Amino acid sequence: MIEAAGAVADGLVGHPLFTPEYVTEVARPALARGNGPPIAGYITTSVSEDRRAARRNAAAVIAFNSTVKTYRAVHRVGGFEPQADAIREAWSRGDFGAMADAVTDEMIDAIALAGTPDEVRARFEERWDGVYRWPLLWPPAFTGLDGARAAVDAFKNPV
Repeated sequence: MIEAAGAVADGLVGHPLFTPEYVTEVARPALARGNGPPIAGYITTSVSEDRRAARRNAAAVIAFNSTVKTYRAVHRVGGFEPQADAIREAWSRGDFGAMADAVTDEMIDAIALAGTPDEVRARFEERWDGVYRWPLLWPPAFTGLDGARAAVDAFKNPV
């Protein structure tokens, strides 16, 4: 599908489960086989002074998105297939807590920006800067406007 987008589209918006490695190893080469349009991408961005809460919120988003088997290819590149299997198994039982528990710290760090404002900014610079032409910060929907404000504020006026 990404290759088809590269042939006919003006660009691509990457999924929130994409990692920099997936973009580099899979998405960009597939786009290049077409016309090589630019790529924007959603990055799950969970920001809070309570680091643990921010990471738990990111884990919940990652878990929810991982219930879809179609994204197995994305998890394969990251080496997260066992975690995705555990997430889908917990989903089948309706155990939302176990779904989030199956998301490891390594998964969070590979897929999301999650932590305090300083941590999130540093992680962006270290891992995501330059991956997308247009990075789209995507806060957990269930955090509402507070989550969106926290993400914007983290990058608005970095110290």
